Amino acid sequence: MLNPGFVTRKALAQWQDIPLLLPQFQFYEKHQTIIKTNSPERILPLVADFDIQQDAVIRLLMSVRQLPQRFGPKKQPRAVNSFGLHSFTLLENSATELCYGLRGQFWRADFGLENVPDTDAYQAPVAPGSAKLLLRYRVTKRQEGQHALRTETFIYCPDHATQLKMTAYWLAIRAGSGWIRRRTLRSVHSWLAGAGAKRSCFIRQRSAMNEERTFGIRIFW
Repeated sequence: MLNPGFVTRKALAQWQDIPLLLPQFQFYEKHQTIIKTNSPERILPLVADFDIQQDAVIRLLMSVRQLPQRFGPKKQPRAVNSFGLHSFTLLENSATELCYGLRGQFWRADFGLENVPDTDAYQAPVAPGSAKLLLRYRVTKRQEGQHALRTETFIYCPDHATQLKMTAYWLAIRAGSGWIRRRTLRSVHSWLAGAGAKRSCFIRQRSAMNEERTFGIRIFW
């Protein structure tokens, strides 16, 4: 795989852990964070519930992406007013993995999204001129109390002309898209770290209160 995120046929033939939902792809991106938590089952629900509009940087990046749609020569027939995880189709939801899918012409001002009601619709052959995108989140245990949260993006184009369009778009948005993914991971990490700190503080406070009570009883007796 080349550094800019392009996947060659040779690289794909040697790829480990190819997603069953999208076994062919020419573009790939991944980001990862390590989370210290004793409640790994809370990680993916936080990802699923994350609202990108609550992050000022992500909101700004998405606003920039939608400028061509807002100030184009004419209103797009399928304009997207608010693009986010809700725009994707949930394809898989397990204890350790979340998969979301998109189909469309992502380089267009209005994203050119297709209606994808379910997994069967996503896995149907894509017509030349459109592309498929798979967004995968995975949680894996590294050691006791430490888990890795990884986000991966896979994109497949069925023909050369579409791949050329996607290449130009990929080079233009890859940095911003990666920034969004990293901030999403950071938000989940920060939330769990904050929750863990609050819990530790609560435990310490409760322990201190118990010690005070014990000390008071000893003095009393």
